[in-house]
Amino acid sequence: MFGGRPRAVAVLITALLLAAVPLIGSARTASLASRSVGYVGSATDGGHYDYAGLVHVHTTYSDDATGTYEDLARVAGDQGIRFLVVTDHETLKAIGDGKQGWRDGVLMLTGVENARPEGHLLGMGITNAPNSREIPTTAYLQAVKAQDGLSILAHPAHRKWAWDGPVDERIDGIEILDLADQFYAAPLEAKLAAVAMLPVNRIAGYLELGTKAEPALRIWDRITQQRRFVGLYAADLHQAIELWGEEKLVFPPAEDVMRIARNHIVSAKPFSGEFTADSALAYGAIRAGHLYVAVDVLGDSTGFMFKARNGEAEAWMGDEIRAAPGTRYTVDLPASAQRLEAVVRVLRNGIEVAQSAAGQRVYHYVDDRPGIYRVEVTTIVPTAFGPDREMTWIYANPIYARGAVV
Repeated sequence: MFGGRPRAVAVLITALLLAAVPLIGSARTASLASRSVGYVGSATDGGHYDYAGLVHVHTTYSDDATGTYEDLARVAGDQGIRFLVVTDHETLKAIGDGKQGWRDGVLMLTGVENARPEGHLLGMGITNAPNSREIPTTAYLQAVKAQDGLSILAHPAHRKWAWDGPVDERIDGIEILDLADQFYAAPLEAKLAAVAMLPVNRIAGYLELGTKAEPALRIWDRITQQRRFVGLYAADLHQAIELWGEEKLVFPPAEDVMRIARNHIVSAKPFSGEFTADSALAYGAIRAGHLYVAVDVLGDSTGFMFKARNGEAEAWMGDEIRAAPGTRYTVDLPASAQRLEAVVRVLRNGIEVAQSAAGQRVYHYVDDRPGIYRVEVTTIVPTAFGPDREMTWIYANPIYARGAVV
């Protein structure tokens, strides 16, 4: 997050301003602090396993980042995070250096972030990649696909790095939420509020910068109406702001960034502790879209599930199901939904078609039409200045209802 490439000077000035900003002792600040309850840990619920993890994090293998595999595993393990996919810039050297594996209760996986002429791609589940920009993107995608790897659009709507090319069939998914991009896209007033809040409550300060990533969501909705296309959260963790020469300011720290939001994969089987099997489980869940994105600092989302049923057929988020009369879509929310007074919003083909009452733990929606059904769960959060605002707590991958109504 907040890597040292673009706008490093502006971010540095913001960081230095923190020491000069007076503390704000107000009831509003206390309210923000009380909302940041964090993530409790992985749990089994409803016959499936729920594992929190991060994708798109960087280490010292990237020249614009700080922190090692060992550092990140320790912090993640302390927070109950179960997997990390490290995607350093243009290198998979960490694989040969033996950095993959279980560390401190965290499954450490190695991918790559590759800067293409059209934009940025993440490659995951691979052991090598033609990282040179001179290699055509189609050849890069073919190399990833030949290894049964995953290609993910990174920074899809960033003002400088937005993807400027076709979304090839070999591209498997998209970052629907990127934490660094959230910072860059936030309006000036939100950045000023964040500066004011950081000395009081760092997490609340970061949340001031949170906005709904509408451009990325529109791309996601468009592609899912053509084919299955997984949506992910990217921490884009760098822990570095470039100062001069090789000097870097370690900001924001991994301890903060890892608390804010996570990907949650859901699986019928648990991790075994064996690297090969567990890496296949994690990548398989991501590929299948058995995944939801949660801003866990608002409340522990563990146990969330979005599924559909008609007759004997059942589909989880990411799956396909036959459109038929009586198809029931069910959203199960964890206990924290009641405290958050969370609202379930069901979208079909990107358009909201139903919503639950606030704080409702289980919500059913029946629809017999074909379409791409996904869920957003929202809550109201206070802000440092001005009125409270709505924020998306959970984004679920879609269920694809196929075929004509019977």
